[in-house]
Amino acid sequence: MKSIVAVVGGTFDELHAGHMKLIQTAFTIGDRILIGLSTDEFAMRSKRRRVNPYEVRKRRLVSLIDNSSWSRGKKYEIFPINDVYGPTIEIEDIDIIIVSVETFGGAIKINEERVRRGFRPLAIHVINMVETERGEKISSSEILRKLKDVWGRDI
Repeated sequence: MKSIVAVVGGTFDELHAGHMKLIQTAFTIGDRILIGLSTDEFAMRSKRRRVNPYEVRKRRLVSLIDNSSWSRGKKYEIFPINDVYGPTIEIEDIDIIIVSVETFGGAIKINEERVRRGFRPLAIHVINMVETERGEKISSSEILRKLKDVWGRDI
């Protein structure tokens, strides 16, 4: 049986329940997981706010993954990404991309570029946003401003 290579990407600043759901889904679906982590430059361009340095975000991501029950026995790699595509347009042997409703458009762009390069398009698995108790999306910005905790609860 062929192993499934799943890909996920993001800035992953101030890890919260939405990030955890996205990453856990990738590990649930895939046998090997490729994680694109925004470089500091890409994060600043896309977020338009200060983010934790790449190495801090990577260390937190590794800690989350290595201390979870859902990652046991799974192989993963973290790649720095400078654009929405990351390794998806360089590595042909990827099967599925996991995105949120909010980032679905990026998966479409990735598939268009993969097809243009002669690669097969990726299956797209979309997860719903994780919401706060008031039905708002959980965001790193609200966590940084000390308005919400990582589970979306008011502080």
